[in-house]
Amino acid sequence: MTKERLKKAIGGNIRSARLSRGMSIDELAELLQLTSGFVGLIERGSRGATVYTLYKLADIMETSIDSFFYSGAGSASESKFAEEKVGKKNKGNAKKEKISSLMVDFSDSELDFIISVVKNLRNLNHTTGPKGPDDDEE
Repeated sequence: MTKERLKKAIGGNIRSARLSRGMSIDELAELLQLTSGFVGLIERGSRGATVYTLYKLADIMETSIDSFFYSGAGSASESKFAEEKVGKKNKGNAKKEKISSLMVDFSDSELDFIISVVKNLRNLNHTTGPKGPDDDEE
């Protein structure tokens, strides 16, 4: 998946979420403390949203960050594209590659934040939930 396709898919999902809530670009921009022009650029895929902006968006929209990656416009074709790209690799590796491709332009601090979230989720899963087939003993 190219960076441009990813930005357009995320932007389209952000726009869909905003419209489904009857929110104007100006209203969303004010809540995000960004200009409406910049929010428009993100929605059109001309600019990428930072992890922090996605975090704030998810909070405002009362959803999870991943909903901007996988729901709405382009999600089925993007998923199919990712699956074809990995070919005979197993699904676990395909998911890891997908995550890696989404984080190409993240700063070190954004990556550190994601790492801490993943570690906390993994620890929470190991302490409170049943083990799944992908859970390894550490």
